[in-house]
Amino acid sequence: MWRSLAAAALVYGSGHPGLDGYRPGMLDRPLQGFHQEVNSVARDGKRALSTLDDARSMRYLSSYIEFLQTSMRGG
Repeated sequence: MWRSLAAAALVYGSGHPGLDGYRPGMLDRPLQGFHQEVNSVARDGKRALSTLDDARSMRYLSSYIEFLQTSMRGG
């Protein structure tokens, strides 16, 4: 498992834009594409986690709003 992780990290790192002059020509586009795709997945995952966190906080907020509404009605 560690070898696979190290290989994936090496391939990901090889696609960095700073290494443009060092990549072989035939691997240039696939490595850049892989690097961009991993960045995209990480960005989308972070956005999904923040959305889940917002949904959780909204659930607590909605119960608090319901509590305030019932207490303002006098019940």
